[in-house]
Amino acid sequence: MNLAFCYNVKHTIPSRNIAAQKEADFDAPETITGIRGALEAAGHSITQVEADQNAPLCFSELRGKIEIVFNIAEGLGGEAREAHVPALLEMLGIAYTHSGPLTQAISLDKALTKLVLLHHNLPTPQFQLVKREDEEINPHLRFPLIVKPNSEGSSIGIFNENLVYDKVTLSERVKWLLHRFHEPVIVEEYIDGREFTVAVIGNQNPKVLPVVEQNFSIFPENMPHFASFEAKWLFEDSLPNPHDAYFCPAPVSSHLQEKIEKLCLDIFEALECKDVCRIDLRMDKSENLYCLEVNTLPGLIPDPHIVSYLPIAARIAGFTFEGLVNTILNEAVKRYGPYPEK
Repeated sequence: MNLAFCYNVKHTIPSRNIAAQKEADFDAPETITGIRGALEAAGHSITQVEADQNAPLCFSELRGKIEIVFNIAEGLGGEAREAHVPALLEMLGIAYTHSGPLTQAISLDKALTKLVLLHHNLPTPQFQLVKREDEEINPHLRFPLIVKPNSEGSSIGIFNENLVYDKVTLSERVKWLLHRFHEPVIVEEYIDGREFTVAVIGNQNPKVLPVVEQNFSIFPENMPHFASFEAKWLFEDSLPNPHDAYFCPAPVSSHLQEKIEKLCLDIFEALECKDVCRIDLRMDKSENLYCLEVNTLPGLIPDPHIVSYLPIAARIAGFTFEGLVNTILNEAVKRYGPYPEK
């Protein structure tokens, strides 16, 4: 087929600097090259479109010349930035991969995601959305609490010190995040236990890929046990063997495996995800599972020496990187109908 491949490319190295974090969601040039190569290996012709201010004109000119867009674009800004490209493509009548604009907009918003989950009786930690510095925190929320920017991905703004144990520190972190990120922050009860990330792929009969578990046992003594920005972007990438950062498949009982799979499929359905997603879960000491968030544009880093959870799970399931990328594409094609005849 004639495809367009839409993305945002990363120009900065992730660091605790807030300006650098603006591109943490974007993809490195090597990832862009790897995904394009995987699509070309399946025989497709590719037109690359960076999701910048020129993208609307590019897609308008490509209308009628391409059959589908492989879309991993994060968008340039705003509270619904991941929905920009899907909404534009729907307006132009162009097919695309991954979830639609409504799902993309909701899943980027942690609080809205939680409200949808709660409506469907799906478990998520108790929380409060805070919009102002002087807002009172619900006294029924139990410490420790974790504080996060509400509409960011890739652990942006979720630093080690965001895990707080008292009201004074909580107030300080809330004010700091409100000032630095200029968006509401979510205050959430911290689930002390294991952390899993679970990829789901497909549509008619979506499949759960092998569960990935964060390996907290290798964390430095002063690093809290959650997927902070430091853990994800600084610590994991510094490991001599990146495979030490996780277990896959996670060492879980068959009963727990069934619970995880059912919950993730229910979440996939409740949020009307399409083609692929990755769901982050925490589990308490009583094996109660809680959904933290849903990533509808999960990372697709081809390099096996870099920690990227969807490709990790796919490799354990027997996929090559080429097979993973083209399975996502083919699932989208099936949603729109058969391959067009030439």
